[in-house]
Amino acid sequence: MRFTLILPIYNECENLKRNFPIIYKEIMKLGNSEIIIAEDGSTDCTKEYVRKFSKLPNVVPLSSPTRLGRGGALKHAIKIARGNVIAYIDIDLAVPIRYVPKALKLVESGYAVVIGSRYTRGANVERSPKRLLESVVFNLLMRVLLGSKIKDHQCGFKFWDSSFIKKEYKNMLDNHWFFDSEMLVIAQRNDLPIYEMPVEWKEQKNTKVRSSDLAYFIRSMLAMRARLKAAEK
Repeated sequence: MRFTLILPIYNECENLKRNFPIIYKEIMKLGNSEIIIAEDGSTDCTKEYVRKFSKLPNVVPLSSPTRLGRGGALKHAIKIARGNVIAYIDIDLAVPIRYVPKALKLVESGYAVVIGSRYTRGANVERSPKRLLESVVFNLLMRVLLGSKIKDHQCGFKFWDSSFIKKEYKNMLDNHWFFDSEMLVIAQRNDLPIYEMPVEWKEQKNTKVRSSDLAYFIRSMLAMRARLKAAEK
């Protein structure tokens, strides 16, 4: 199979209802592709729409009875993904769906990882000053504490060559929002080719990431730093 797109969702009833038909139409144009809806223990009407959309060809429902966290839901889906290229995007389409074909072709051309970037030349971003500051601080800490050279770690638009992600996802210990960043550090330490693709990105009202999560992110960075230093001894 050419391509697997994963949609990690938790209490995303309205976004799923509104955006899945758009996503499905565009992904099916690519040919030989599947969509895994990684539903993560939702408590709203999300599961109702997962059941509805799972009747469509090449749609794989993957529900958890309890909350796994976004990283946990992604791992669950990566395990069963069949595509040569595996990706996930956020269901709110903060990054428009039109960027998917380009990212797919970049992985097929030889990149192990292709990520949407809001801080690379050519990106067009709409977000509040407060969220921009939080993001800048986060990315700076990733560079200082973990030596990452990536400009944008947390944009919800990631594409992987299956030979990389199928091998390494089990080594990513975080089951929540830090999964993306952990993956990028591992890819860099393996000297894999990574492409930061400038994207259009518009902040959505109902983001699941909160300002209070910064402490969790810092703890996650420090824990990973300690693990990497221990492995070097």
